[in-house]
Amino acid sequence: MASLGKVCSHLCTSTSRSQARAILGSKRAYTFGHTLINLRLITTSPCAASPSQPERHPSQTSSEAEHRTSTSTATSTSRLVAGNSHVVITLPTMLTIGRVVAIPVLIAAWYWNSPYSAIASTAVFALASLTDWLDGYLARKMKAFSPFGAFLDPVADKLMVAAVLVLLCTKPIAVGPLAGNDWLVPVCTLAIIGREITMSALREWAASAGPEARQAVAVNAWGKWKTASQMASLTLLLLCKDGGVGAGLEAASTAGVGLLLMASWLTVQSLVIYMRGLWRFMATAKA
Repeated sequence: MASLGKVCSHLCTSTSRSQARAILGSKRAYTFGHTLINLRLITTSPCAASPSQPERHPSQTSSEAEHRTSTSTATSTSRLVAGNSHVVITLPTMLTIGRVVAIPVLIAAWYWNSPYSAIASTAVFALASLTDWLDGYLARKMKAFSPFGAFLDPVADKLMVAAVLVLLCTKPIAVGPLAGNDWLVPVCTLAIIGREITMSALREWAASAGPEARQAVAVNAWGKWKTASQMASLTLLLLCKDGGVGAGLEAASTAGVGLLLMASWLTVQSLVIYMRGLWRFMATAKA
């Protein structure tokens, strides 16, 4: 058997299949030898293509080979991304958790009996707002998505905004044309927080109503502009919380109040748009 294998190996490397048949003799011997030759081709023969580098047909072009290589690379990348989906705590998620942890730090800075209280409060909130953009950027750049991070990100945003709005309601506007006003910020706070509570209920209902209903409450451009105006207005109002003298503070307070009013309008308007999109599902839903 060993000598026959050597003969077949020699035939694979130096002779054609017709010559092999003539040497082996009978049809039965040819069939057996043909099987060993094929086995040799698959395993150890230098004239065979390895499993990782299949033999290229003479008519195969380089573009086809490049396409196969790119397809293999894309498959490997998709498997890597799928594997990352099992990671619960990623770098973007850690930034989101840091935004939640920053809330008690912000509250402490707000009640800090120091002339630097306003600056400290503004710095904490500004850094937290920056991580809101950064965690999303890193998640896309690193393909580090996780279900826990997707859940926590909007929750952290809403908690931070609600905390700052409640703090601003504890004192009237300190500087600017509306200095001494103690009802405007609470009204805007009710509109913003009320909208978030309503949207949470709407999204929970839409989740049980089917994919079309879920798509009707997907995040849109209105929500992004609303979030941006909220972050900008709250940053300016935190900077002016203790009042002071100067054209810069008055300008910051005026801009902060104006952006807060715009954020409140965008908040209500986005809620109306979501309600319109869901109304046809609510009107036809069975109790």
